[in-house]
Amino acid sequence: MKNLTFYSSLVLNILFICGFFYIVHALGGVSYLMTKMKNRNFRGVYEHRKNHFEELPMQKDAIVMLGNSLTQNCEWSELLDNSKIVNRGIAGDMTGGLLLRLDEITKHRPAKIFLMIGINDLNVHAIPDILKNYKAIVADILLKTPSSKLYLQSILPVNNQVRNSGKSNSDIVFFNKEIENIASENELVFLNLHPLFLDQDGKLYSSVTQDGIHLDANGYLIWKKELEKYIN
Repeated sequence: MKNLTFYSSLVLNILFICGFFYIVHALGGVSYLMTKMKNRNFRGVYEHRKNHFEELPMQKDAIVMLGNSLTQNCEWSELLDNSKIVNRGIAGDMTGGLLLRLDEITKHRPAKIFLMIGINDLNVHAIPDILKNYKAIVADILLKTPSSKLYLQSILPVNNQVRNSGKSNSDIVFFNKEIENIASENELVFLNLHPLFLDQDGKLYSSVTQDGIHLDANGYLIWKKELEKYIN
């Protein structure tokens, strides 16, 4: 009886440990979780950066790069050698958060707005809800600053072999198709960046990322080449 209890307990402990490490792997691995713990206050980052944007001046003919960390992480004005470009990306931002801070953008009536948003939503929201917010963002920009040229950019693929982001490339493909439809319905330019970053297996090139989702310098050079067609 004692042996049965011992072996049952052992099996349960092994199953628990295996389950724990499976969940850790599914969430991106130990190093990723440690980074998340060190930077867990995304709400604070959002509020501080949003407040910072509200106090910054913006020239009337500004070109706005609008989005999340993929936008924030690049020095766009230097990359594209254009002092009119301003960066309005916030790491961790989602469609709902961006919708709440649009007034700070539209009140300046910029010349151009390049929008990329939605990748972070895929971890926590259903696609119909994300699209509802996305459509509201587009409608708000068109209503409040109709003179601004709005460009809708596709979201980029991920590489879950470099690190498991919890995001599905099939969901990304579907979402991008919906963005393209929104662009068509509103007679807007759709920048389909997605194919430019795909490897032969339909994943983000491992050569342009360190974590499977964000871009390094090589990735931004690919993005830059496409943007130059519409910025300069």
